Amino acid sequence: MIKETILSRSLRAMFAGGLAMTLGQAFAQDAAEPAMQRVEITGSSIKRIAAESSLPVQSFSQKDIKKSGVTTVTDFIQQLPAMQGFSVAADSVGGGGGGVTTASIHDIGASYTLVLLNGRRIAPANSGTVIDLNSIPLSAIERVEVLTDGASALYGADAIAGVINFILKKGAAPWEINAKYSAPEEKGGRSNSVSLSKGFGDYEEDGYSVFVSLSHDEQKRLKASDRDFAKTGMINFTDPKNGKALQFLNGSSRAIPANAAVKYKDAKGDAQTVNLNPYALINGKCAPVNVDAFGDGQCYYDYTSTIEINPESSRDSIFSSGSLKLGNSGFKGFFDAAYTEAKITARIAPYPADFSLAAGSPLYNKYVSPYLTPEQRAGVTSVAVKYRLYEMGNRGYEYGTKAAHLVGGVDGTAFGWDVNSALTWSRNKQEQKYLGGFPLADKFQTLLDSGEFDPFAYAQGGMPQAMRDKLNSTGFSGLYNTQTVVMKSADAHASRPVFQLGGGSAILAVGADYRVTSFNTDQESVAKNALILFDSPVFDNSYQRANGGAFAELLMPISKKLELTASGRWDHIGAVKDQLAGHDVGDSASAGTYKVSAKYSAASNLMLRAATGSGFRAASMTEIAGPLEEFGVTGGTYGCPLTAANGLANHPLAKFCESGRGQFEVFQGGNPDLKPEKSKQWSIGAVWEPTSSTSVALDLWNVEIRDQVTSVSEGLIFQNPAKYANLFTTKHIGSTGLDVLAIKLLPINIGKVENRGIDYDFTQKTKLFDGRLTNRLAGTYLLRSRYTTPGTDDQWETSLNRYGSNDKVSFRNIIKASSSWENAQWTHTLIANYRNGYTDKHQNADDCAVTTADAAQSCYDITLEVPSYTTFDLQTAYRPLKNVEITAGAINLFDRNPPFSLRNTGSHQIGYNPSYSSALGRTFYLSGSYKF
Repeated sequence: MIKETILSRSLRAMFAGGLAMTLGQAFAQDAAEPAMQRVEITGSSIKRIAAESSLPVQSFSQKDIKKSGVTTVTDFIQQLPAMQGFSVAADSVGGGGGGVTTASIHDIGASYTLVLLNGRRIAPANSGTVIDLNSIPLSAIERVEVLTDGASALYGADAIAGVINFILKKGAAPWEINAKYSAPEEKGGRSNSVSLSKGFGDYEEDGYSVFVSLSHDEQKRLKASDRDFAKTGMINFTDPKNGKALQFLNGSSRAIPANAAVKYKDAKGDAQTVNLNPYALINGKCAPVNVDAFGDGQCYYDYTSTIEINPESSRDSIFSSGSLKLGNSGFKGFFDAAYTEAKITARIAPYPADFSLAAGSPLYNKYVSPYLTPEQRAGVTSVAVKYRLYEMGNRGYEYGTKAAHLVGGVDGTAFGWDVNSALTWSRNKQEQKYLGGFPLADKFQTLLDSGEFDPFAYAQGGMPQAMRDKLNSTGFSGLYNTQTVVMKSADAHASRPVFQLGGGSAILAVGADYRVTSFNTDQESVAKNALILFDSPVFDNSYQRANGGAFAELLMPISKKLELTASGRWDHIGAVKDQLAGHDVGDSASAGTYKVSAKYSAASNLMLRAATGSGFRAASMTEIAGPLEEFGVTGGTYGCPLTAANGLANHPLAKFCESGRGQFEVFQGGNPDLKPEKSKQWSIGAVWEPTSSTSVALDLWNVEIRDQVTSVSEGLIFQNPAKYANLFTTKHIGSTGLDVLAIKLLPINIGKVENRGIDYDFTQKTKLFDGRLTNRLAGTYLLRSRYTTPGTDDQWETSLNRYGSNDKVSFRNIIKASSSWENAQWTHTLIANYRNGYTDKHQNADDCAVTTADAAQSCYDITLEVPSYTTFDLQTAYRPLKNVEITAGAINLFDRNPPFSLRNTGSHQIGYNPSYSSALGRTFYLSGSYKF
């Protein structure tokens, strides 16, 4: 009989579903421990006693999730210290997020973090492997396991950063209803959720079991105007170094009332441009919500004041799992079935309308001609009007996702092998709808030609109702496109003892998997034919790719203290099949990967572990085969960089430069010449229990990626225009008949990426009064986070504790500390969340986003230091009866506002960075559960 040590109990707790990221069973139990079960753990395909695993797996139970106070899977995963570099819901506010929220281990990226449901893949949210966390129902989760080490040799080429495995509930269970209501202290952002679940049948007694869970949750919108720190893009502040009064100006040249850009030829025949705002010339100043930011004749509109900084969302889910004894064969059949409908509604600034104005037209004669010199008037070649259609309301995007997932398989023992095999069908379908605020080009032009619309006369909100009605009659609402991802897969693996060693039986596991993923985008006619003003045509696409792999894993207990595990895998990733064009794009790729790990029990209370391995990943289907299509506008405003000062006066596109600053058009597309990425990773760690009530876990990890696929960020393009001159292009604006300057965000193999850090977990438990007090400190400390400048393999940059050229920050220190006291009736929990400060985005004088707050409005060079961000969460749970629990709590107890930042790229929020802090503020919640 094997005696379970304190250490083995603690490891079992960590690997098989104990307290959050703790070695929670670290002290002796009063009651006898149940016999340990042989289970399959994330990070291994071998069934074994969970306490024997040698890889760093963080495990979270239902209780841990409840203590966190979250409502969604996204919120729970993204608040873990090991997570950095993910997409948040706020990214969908003009940032191209598409309603998708993701997970990213160790800041390596969502594309390198494999997300599983009950150990199997689900359909991605895009043409690669990124999973939308919105498609996973929180109420159905039994526990979450996070493997923070690469696992490509077991799970496939894309598990470079690690694996997140959501284990869902199953088996017999009483009826349970849960409900929660959450409300910020300030206006906006309320949420609620409700779920109902029941488990039928006992597998051992009845030969079957079925579990069913239903849930609904929704989050209300939060407007920028509801929060002082986010309500404007025209921010007054002082330089902390010298106290100088400054302005951060992030406005748009699509103003209300309109600006006009007049191109003409001077007396020498040279092309010139003059900007003017007729309203400002008539009234002596720009209209409200606009500023004369740069003295270039234009007024700049404060579009930030109109956006919604947190989108509205809702989700309905049903999940079921079941098992059935297959006679006396020793096998059981099993299934998992999940269906989720999720909806995110993002509303951004009113539509930017550019259109041409004919010389001699009534509007030209009234508002433009009087303010031109005779030379300018005589040489006019075109007049472009830049306007914001405020009276049509905000642009509203609805991203509606329908995710379906079905797994059927068998599990059992045959001929001495533990066998598991399944077929999976999984689909993620997203409809993008335009809710309003989008003018149809032909109707809008008809309105202009009628003379019944005046873009120059009225300040925001001042347009006469009759004119507003005519403008709104030009609008489009309805389905824009549908994206469907379908994954079909088959997998099988088996394990058995093969020979004896000094520490016991060596165990061999073998397995194989094959999957086909298709990605289709069906554009509606309004998109294909560019019927909306200012749009360019977009196209249907249909791609497919097949992946296959096989692996072997051998666990070798060399002695009672030393255990080695070696695994190898071969993967083949097929070329992208363009099913509409009828040919392949790019090349297929094959590679072998390996993983070697070891654990050494140096003492009864000390375990050492280490691992090393490799991985490779192919680019997504659209990164390889996607056509060049429009992708909105830049997040920041810039002056034209194709100038003599940058050595680009002779660039063929320099003639499309305009004076002043503005947002530039953006295209994105694919690159068929992309190479697969390759990686190497290693980790070394220890788990130590200095006392029966204290545990310590430390893991040093390192990941290196070569030939990483990414695109050059907009900030880097405008910062180094000569280096990336090939990424400039033009976009034809049908409404004006003009070509304007644009940039291309194209994927390339950028060179190398290196990330290194330490994960740590300190836990201490003690009896206090009639309960138990648990104190825990967990975090990730980044030692290195660097990458080569896109297009090079020897020029290193870093985003560690600074806003980098990739428009991101890699935080050195992310810490979560908690203290929880619990007895039979009460649980009180206090949680502290810490993220260190960083060096903000450099705003240089050439870009002129920051000016002095005086009459001169001189362009100003500044780099702020963004302070650290710490929030506290408090929760109390009361159990008056065995089957009843009532919970009340506060998130961000001390109402800490997000730190001030001069970031102005990416999503449209200004004044803070929504990727690293919540805009909700102090939020109270009340929840209850009842079992019957």
